[in-house]
Amino acid sequence: MREKTLLILLIVMLLAAACSSQTIAPPVSGETENKSESTEPEIPQEDPEKQEAEDNSRKVISPLDGLKYYPEELSKRPVAVSIDNHPSARWQAGLSQAEIVYEFEVEHPYTRYLCIFLAKEPEMVGPVRSARPYIIYYALENDGIFVHVGGSQDAFNEIAALAVPDIDGLYSGAMQRYYDTGKVAPHNMYTTLKAIRSEAESRGYRTEGSFEGYKFNEETKKLSDVFQSFTYAKKISITYNRDNSTDYEYDSSSGTYKRFKDGEMHIDELDDKQLCAKNIIVIETSKSVLDNAGRLYLGNVGEGKGFYMTEGQSTQITWKKASKTSRTRFYANGNEILLNPGNTWIQVVSNINSVSVSAE
Repeated sequence: MREKTLLILLIVMLLAAACSSQTIAPPVSGETENKSESTEPEIPQEDPEKQEAEDNSRKVISPLDGLKYYPEELSKRPVAVSIDNHPSARWQAGLSQAEIVYEFEVEHPYTRYLCIFLAKEPEMVGPVRSARPYIIYYALENDGIFVHVGGSQDAFNEIAALAVPDIDGLYSGAMQRYYDTGKVAPHNMYTTLKAIRSEAESRGYRTEGSFEGYKFNEETKKLSDVFQSFTYAKKISITYNRDNSTDYEYDSSSGTYKRFKDGEMHIDELDDKQLCAKNIIVIETSKSVLDNAGRLYLGNVGEGKGFYMTEGQSTQITWKKASKTSRTRFYANGNEILLNPGNTWIQVVSNINSVSVSAE
């Protein structure tokens, strides 16, 4: 019994000695109990102001609206789309994103638009409508791929004679009838600029732009800062006939003119927002009726008189278009005018007296 007790004491003493020989390692310098903290180096964040400055330094001024875009946005060839303005075609898609829009008369009592697109590409454009010779001449002065659906025989003759790079919706897969708008043929043909440019390339048309644009102020200026002769133009009314009118009202908060058509706000059906114009140019051309269908001749090659409106002011101008393909130039006091940066609506009228301007 005594031997058993001694054996137990010996085992206990050996275990105590083993435990006493163990040491606790001190913590490594910088080590914490929170193992969830990341030990990866921090990645420095980019300065958004610096990035914006670098982006802006790449941008160049557009020859069509005087605003700045990336070079690749301006290297494309413009697209010129004939847009339906029959009451059954309203409202239209994409007009708010056009750099230049022309409005001119077609068969009584209607008008039509020609939209020039370069930097911007709306998701849909239309309704597209037929060609007329004077529409073609405005498309050509912008070096535009001309988009239309059919046209008069005179228009087809000009397309052939002038080798116009056109895409006709009667023979093109780049356009389609769009019935979701509730519109019916012929007032529901739509397209996209992507589809037009793709078909233009497949047809071998030149895809890079080659044209001389307008001259622009570096920053917005009032006409009173430039010209001695000017009038205030808060409201502008253009009467094409008793059933067709266009009105603008100056909005000082945005520095643009809000557009109205036949007494209603003119909106873009893509976003339901009212159309606005930074610049409005009115030019007077001669007009005559060509046939029993009421098709017109508009003398938009030559020269005439007109008005330039911007920033709530108006001044008299003259215009010159030397040929069917050359750009219409605008002059005041013998010098070509500088437009303010922004989009331009060009209103073509046959009687300058159909335009009234109000200071209030």
